[in-house]
Amino acid sequence: MNTSNEDRKQTDNMELLKQQASACGPGCGCNATGTPGKTRWVIGVIVLVAAGVLVARDIIKSDGASAQTTTPAFASLAALPTPTGDGGSATNAATTAPTTEKRMEPIGALAELNAVAVKLDAVFVFLPGKDGTSSNSAASTMNKAARTIEAQGKKVGLFTLLPSSHDYDQIEGKMSLPGVLAMVKGHGMSAVSGDITETKLVQGYLAASSAGGCGASAGAGCCPKK
Repeated sequence: MNTSNEDRKQTDNMELLKQQASACGPGCGCNATGTPGKTRWVIGVIVLVAAGVLVARDIIKSDGASAQTTTPAFASLAALPTPTGDGGSATNAATTAPTTEKRMEPIGALAELNAVAVKLDAVFVFLPGKDGTSSNSAASTMNKAARTIEAQGKKVGLFTLLPSSHDYDQIEGKMSLPGVLAMVKGHGMSAVSGDITETKLVQGYLAASSAGGCGASAGAGCCPKK
């Protein structure tokens, strides 16, 4: 009697297992222990975070590159103000700077300074007269002014603008020649003509230093066009 009941229960259990097996086909996830929806959500969050990190890294790199390409430059000719008037007496300022005479390097355009004067803070550019005015006396005075400025920790170079250059023709109509342009990197320029003395050259340097830099508030022509 008992044996018959047990056999019937086993048969019923077997039928139930078969029905469950047929209802849960391959790939339906009936017997899976995890939750596929939650797994997919976690993976999606990880992908989004990784993408955000990569985007942020690219933005930082681009900002750093743009900052590196923005370097101070010498003012263009359009920034030339009214030349300093005649007069002024030479002064011999006391300085401990070396007395080595600087050579006046020839240039064919003011734009060349951004390449040949990269390591300098300021320059004096001599413009000789087209009648062949000698630059020997100007070179001596420019050297004295350069040593006075270099005693303050600045680096100054001396140059001569060739009379055959296009810039020379433009400057000739704005100031009397011979003359000197005092130019400070990242700022402006000042013209000195007439009696060129050490005092006037130093004053020209100070005037160029106080001119606006090549930033958002700079005047037109301060920075060379790219």
